[in-house]
Amino acid sequence: MTPSPSSTLIPADNAFALLAAFFAIAVIGASLEKTRVGRRVSGVMFVIAIAIALAHFDVIPAAAPAYGLIWTYLVPLAIALFLLRADLFSIVIEGGRTLIAFLFGAVGVVVGAWLGAKLLDLGPFGAQYAAVFSATYVGGSINFAAVAEAIGFRDPTALAAGVAIDNVIGLSYLVMAGAAASWALFTRRFAWRADALVDAVAGADEAQRMPTVIDLALALGLASLACAAGNAIAAALGHSSYAILYITLLMVAIATLGRRWLKSVAGPELVATLFMYLFFALLGAGADIGAMLGAAPALFGYVLIIFATHVLFILVGARLCKLNYAEVIIASTACIGGPPISIAYAVLFGWRKLAVPAVATGVLGYALGNFVGIGVFELLAP
Repeated sequence: MTPSPSSTLIPADNAFALLAAFFAIAVIGASLEKTRVGRRVSGVMFVIAIAIALAHFDVIPAAAPAYGLIWTYLVPLAIALFLLRADLFSIVIEGGRTLIAFLFGAVGVVVGAWLGAKLLDLGPFGAQYAAVFSATYVGGSINFAAVAEAIGFRDPTALAAGVAIDNVIGLSYLVMAGAAASWALFTRRFAWRADALVDAVAGADEAQRMPTVIDLALALGLASLACAAGNAIAAALGHSSYAILYITLLMVAIATLGRRWLKSVAGPELVATLFMYLFFALLGAGADIGAMLGAAPALFGYVLIIFATHVLFILVGARLCKLNYAEVIIASTACIGGPPISIAYAVLFGWRKLAVPAVATGVLGYALGNFVGIGVFELLAP
């Protein structure tokens, strides 16, 4: 659907005005995320809600050429920027036992996504939902966007419904995971070596330095190079639609080979997060509220199945490998919420020994999420 230029206050053909509106939405969403309510809801949900409201009242269009630019260019750049920290040596060495729990949890997500898709009728987007949910619960919301782009899942209503359900159930799960740290039954059953958890790790929460123009130019340059090369390789091999996988491989190689000097580059996550806010504003603009509400019940049940299977697998893995409750919680939150949540929990509960593994396993999720999501799609697509 291409709206006529005069059908909204900001015409669909005015790319600069639309970008200004989207940046304003990102500013408001990021600002609200710092409030008491915002810390519980997340800035992403504010961004989507504001964009839905603006589209509903004909301020911004539901579709526009500028939206295609965000899909095509900013989403791949965002995933490449996040992967600038995906140094495989550090992930394996520093991830430690938490990495084992993370892998069990990731397998649980994949099995749950497959099982839920078989048990529930998710409509015409069953395989697509399985792909994006398995990607986001192994890597994070950045993988949600990347996999949606790779498999051609561009229905804004369906995607916005998925993001809304993810935020509601995902937030509830993370709260429950935090509460589990004080459940006596849980901590007693998974208490192996738990007495050493509070050993301090110097520098685990050192403040990041402010990024410079050199940092941002270098990060964006490397990300752009990986995107260009990844697209070229994919086209040469006849896999153009899955270019994101080659971009992922190239960025992991860059991060691993340049691990010593790339550690000093500040700010790539900041730029990537901004790009993702624009992506979620795009979803909100094109969402149909009625269709979102209609999709909610089945998606709610589907995500619950994924989470239940994830918990089952990670607990079985913990029993088999004698992992303690803190390693389980950090690994699970790294899967579901990504590195920011898992490291926050490590610091909050005084498990400073797990701060570095929390980041390492979360970054591994960024690298694996695209492969997992696309693999699940190939498995389930008709």
